[in-house]
Amino acid sequence: MRIHVLVFALLPVLAAGCAHITPAGASGPDVLLSFPDRLNPGEQVVAFELNIRNGQILTVNKVPYDWLISTLVEASQSEMSGRPNHGASAFQDMTPLKRFLTVHKDGQAFDVTGSLVVTTNFTDMTTNFFKKSDFILEQIAPTRDVVHQT
Repeated sequence: MRIHVLVFALLPVLAAGCAHITPAGASGPDVLLSFPDRLNPGEQVVAFELNIRNGQILTVNKVPYDWLISTLVEASQSEMSGRPNHGASAFQDMTPLKRFLTVHKDGQAFDVTGSLVVTTNFTDMTTNFFKKSDFILEQIAPTRDVVHQT
């Protein structure tokens, strides 16, 4: 019985220690990220890579069907890469990579770079590199949320 009382007494303390209120405007805004639509006729996307500095991936909003995705989210940076599980899963338009991530920007030093690997014949591959100004970053409305830390 004493253990149950102790557990119930500690739960509110643990919950308060693992969560904090993030006031709106405390740091940079959250944005929806899209790769630019620069595919040439006949090209198919067979891989992508994304590197975020001074920001982090909050949400993966969608994943291309039958793709393997690898994600690393650290305190001040995030990385993501993806490739199709089968060649038939390569895509010929950029819809799967439009608004596919929600990213938190940690102030003015936020930066994002990435690349797309494309092919027309699955033998010859071309890597296209992108910088921050190439990506489509759509600001979303700020909210007052409880953020859980692990």
